[in-house]
Amino acid sequence: MSSYDVHIGKLISGRRELEGSGIYMICTPEKEIVEVSTHIPENGIFVGSKDMEDALYDFCRSALDDYIRDGNNKDVYTFSIYTDTYYGSYVIYINNMLSLNKSVDEGYVRYQQKYLETGYDHYNQSREQLYNQFKYGEGDYPFMYEEMPERLQKWLAIFNRIIQEEPEYLDIDQNYIFEKKIIDSQLFLIAIDVIHRLHDDLKLLDQTDDFIAYVSAADGVGGDYLTDSQLIRRCVSEDQLYRAIPQLKEKDMAYMSAVAAVKQKALQEQIQHWINVIEEGEFGKDSVHRFLKTDYESYEQLVELGQTAVPYIQEFMNGDIKTETNFILKMVLADLEN
Repeated sequence: MSSYDVHIGKLISGRRELEGSGIYMICTPEKEIVEVSTHIPENGIFVGSKDMEDALYDFCRSALDDYIRDGNNKDVYTFSIYTDTYYGSYVIYINNMLSLNKSVDEGYVRYQQKYLETGYDHYNQSREQLYNQFKYGEGDYPFMYEEMPERLQKWLAIFNRIIQEEPEYLDIDQNYIFEKKIIDSQLFLIAIDVIHRLHDDLKLLDQTDDFIAYVSAADGVGGDYLTDSQLIRRCVSEDQLYRAIPQLKEKDMAYMSAVAAVKQKALQEQIQHWINVIEEGEFGKDSVHRFLKTDYESYEQLVELGQTAVPYIQEFMNGDIKTETNFILKMVLADLEN
């Protein structure tokens, strides 16, 4: 996912615009998906990013209302919009301290029993370790809201057919028109906008001091690494992030220290270092994944070296490097030339 990490990272960080501006996808009852770029077609229902945002906002409000009505509004520490930009879906997760501690206590008993039965070190974890593991493990929350409003569910079902290139599965009785930009992971940007829009609504929750509301990525579209390195940081302040997840502050400090050490080297050695990081992947000895970062960070470091790095990068591209690495370096050069 290396080049994807850079491509999506550039979008989330604001380094590039959405692709597909001015192009529209027409989905028809005859099970066709037609791309047009002249003007917004008039014959059909137009679904823009603002329409999607409004529908997602209504979904979040509905989830909040249900959560509060069910009597769980005490010591709430998290609200998240789990986003899958590949299949086209949103899920709302909420959790509170009572539920978290109950999950941790049950998990601790279960893990200790498994450890006695199997002897696997994986199960020999302290309660504190499980607490940190479960706190933002959305899959362990009992408060999950996935029943979307009808219009949002319908739009995302059509979106799924567009992105999967499966017009034969369209089930609509009139034309639907989408901006092509939505295919470029725009669902993340829409969710981020909704998190900020919910600022006052979230005050209805009995929040803990370390409460955070954020967007998270499904495993197939970036998962925890994209969430921790970028998405969550577009939703909350650094102070609030570090208060909620102090482990991220530790990782950030360690990463900044590692970057500072690399910057002490000669230019060509710095380039060699970051190319090696990309080449060796997630499990390489200098992988940025150990800091809960993605290869977007390696790309950033190369771009920051500026124009003087161009001939050295070109030299490395002429060598024996992986296709993915070559693709990323092409992105670096394109951005340095702009």
